[in-house]
Amino acid sequence: MEQKEVEKILKGVQHSKADAIEKEDPDILQLVCFKLADEEYAVKITKVKEVLRIQKITPVPQMPDFTLGVINIRGHIIPVFDLRKRFHLEEKELDETSKLLVASTQTAMIGIIVDEILDNIKIASSQINPTPIIQLKIDKKCIFGIASLENRMIIIMDLEKLHEDILNGINTPDLCIKP
Repeated sequence: MEQKEVEKILKGVQHSKADAIEKEDPDILQLVCFKLADEEYAVKITKVKEVLRIQKITPVPQMPDFTLGVINIRGHIIPVFDLRKRFHLEEKELDETSKLLVASTQTAMIGIIVDEILDNIKIASSQINPTPIIQLKIDKKCIFGIASLENRMIIIMDLEKLHEDILNGINTPDLCIKP
């Protein structure tokens, strides 16, 4: 059996285990943590399809600057977005730690560029606090909550609302320009 086939099987097992844990105990979330602009973020592991090294991205004309273009993954065309640009964060050159996180929403597969993949964690719902009223770098509507774990503060993103925000930005590019 080839290495890619083994990885695919193992990945399916990991998602099956994550789904089973969430069904068994809905108070436990499994998350993939990543770094973006010196802050820690996370998304549900069940939404993450794969993490890839940065690869050639084909630009799409007349799209907002946060839409980097599309990639082809095994015959699937996936749009790639730069959240640093979408949320007007300080720009950073891509390097060897930069990764492409491919995730699924209810309506599409999307790719987002992250600075670094940190780890996978399990966290109790009781450790997740609502989004505070203070100003955050990322739009509050895209945040599910903030988790406190040991000496870490992790912003948990709501991928569905993030995708909705991205689509709104694409459909109304004037809203993407910060005064």
